[in-house]
Amino acid sequence: MKTQKSELGCSTISFRHRALPEALRAITGLGLSGIDLGGLPGVCDHVPTPLGDHADDIVRVIAEHDVRTWAINVDPGAMNDPGLGDEVLKATGGALVSLAARLDAAIIVPCGAQARDPFVDEAADLDRLARGLRLLGDLAAARGVRLLVEGLHHHRFCHTRERAEALLARVPAESAGFVFDVSHVVAGEIDEVAFARDFAERIEHVHLRDAVPGDINLSLGLGRADFAGVVRTLREHGYTDRYVLELETHDVAEADREVAAARAVDLIAPHLAA
Repeated sequence: MKTQKSELGCSTISFRHRALPEALRAITGLGLSGIDLGGLPGVCDHVPTPLGDHADDIVRVIAEHDVRTWAINVDPGAMNDPGLGDEVLKATGGALVSLAARLDAAIIVPCGAQARDPFVDEAADLDRLARGLRLLGDLAAARGVRLLVEGLHHHRFCHTRERAEALLARVPAESAGFVFDVSHVVAGEIDEVAFARDFAERIEHVHLRDAVPGDINLSLGLGRADFAGVVRTLREHGYTDRYVLELETHDVAEADREVAAARAVDLIAPHLAA
């Protein structure tokens, strides 16, 4: 089973209602040693927003557990918002990049504000978002950190395939890679296997959660996502990177989360071993 799990990790967002040490114990109890460390306002505060002086405590807690931080999943601000100035973005993003560097991790950021409507207009917002990503990409590269953007999110500005494509056209691969969250694609009624094929050249990280149109918060196996097809297609196009269970599900009682996560591992592991 160890070989089957070698590409598979878990986001601490899967246990977002628990303190970070408890979330890490739950993940290591699944036999997984790779994590995404969650820090998204309103979702998970394992990386607090703002970070403030919490970095030392986070690094210490991670060091006390047998895990490798693959990425920190954080929000430096709505980069399509004209009200977010460069100096604020540099300060906020710089602190998060520094934390990622200390953890030898990538940094994942979202694709704009938690709203689908533009602040100005679609093109102007995409231009501003891309500019912010290029700025963050430079900050990250200077510290040896890889910037990744979750470039399609059902509840954020880039919620369609067309906006995701337009964003990547504005952001070179040297600046940022792409995080493919299967649930957001399925929730948007987009073919997830075709999406994996068409975006394969930019995909560097994969989040796994199930979904149906309009609902991203389902446990694996309870939605319509074709995980076998996604894994097969990504591999056919040369993907050799990581898959991360991000089980921010609303169909599981808190006491049952370890059991549900173990079922998710059992569902995905055979596809990775195939």
